[in-house]
Amino acid sequence: MFFKTVSRALAACLLMLAVAACQPLPQPFQPENKDLVANPLLALPGSVGVQVRLIQGAPEPTASALAAAIATALQDEGLPASTTGNAGSYVLLGAARLVQQEAGRDQVEIGWSLLDPTGIEVKRHENRWWVNQPHWQLGTPETLKTMAVEAAPALAHAIQGDPVQQVAPKVGGVTVWAVDGAPGDGNTALRRSIMRILRQRGVTLVPEVGDDTLVVLGSVAMDDLRDRKQQVTVRWTVIHPDGSEVGVVEQSNAVPAGSLDNAWGPVALYVAEAAADGITALIETVNRR
Repeated sequence: MFFKTVSRALAACLLMLAVAACQPLPQPFQPENKDLVANPLLALPGSVGVQVRLIQGAPEPTASALAAAIATALQDEGLPASTTGNAGSYVLLGAARLVQQEAGRDQVEIGWSLLDPTGIEVKRHENRWWVNQPHWQLGTPETLKTMAVEAAPALAHAIQGDPVQQVAPKVGGVTVWAVDGAPGDGNTALRRSIMRILRQRGVTLVPEVGDDTLVVLGSVAMDDLRDRKQQVTVRWTVIHPDGSEVGVVEQSNAVPAGSLDNAWGPVALYVAEAAADGITALIETVNRR
């Protein structure tokens, strides 16, 4: 079975029309170099792509366990997914029904609906499996993992879609202003990194603000915590030339105190990569108006 393409407007996975704090999410975009895993900002939750809801029509604990298995399988496909989300998350709904039964086996169909952050359905898909009847009723991990691994590639392909689209003509370009508040070389490193990643996402960057441009503002706040920790909050605000706000992407995490007082190095790039989908999605909201 194939997806019915209702919309191609899935260039990014995070859309916020107002301030929204991201929910914690395992990061599927960590570098292959395991020596970098200890980097203090790798856990910054820059974007929540898809929230997988409980599978309707499935018995408990299968309904919740299968949703979690689908989220994990989507992460393995390189797509941010979780059973939690925020105002900017796409939502994946699954509705299970029993198609037929044989001795000890059920044929189960799940119809998938992908909703954009406004609640509009943009994709549909169906999967069918023959499953051991007791395993389906009890939510056996091995059975649910097999189902999720089978379903995830097609789901991820549909959600990620074609390569990221160029920014539409309504936005003539984007100006990235100086970042402020970061210790060390963070202000310079973050601005340089976000500009690099936005270019890779197809965003046209311009040096000056015009009537048809948007502005990206970056700010960093450092708050002292106990046990020699600091709370680092990176906030990206997209505004119109008149100063009115399009939306905000916010990242926050606790790091060892003083760990960012000098060169940020690759940390700035990781932060930018985590935030870029959210920023480009905000740009797309202006293009769609």
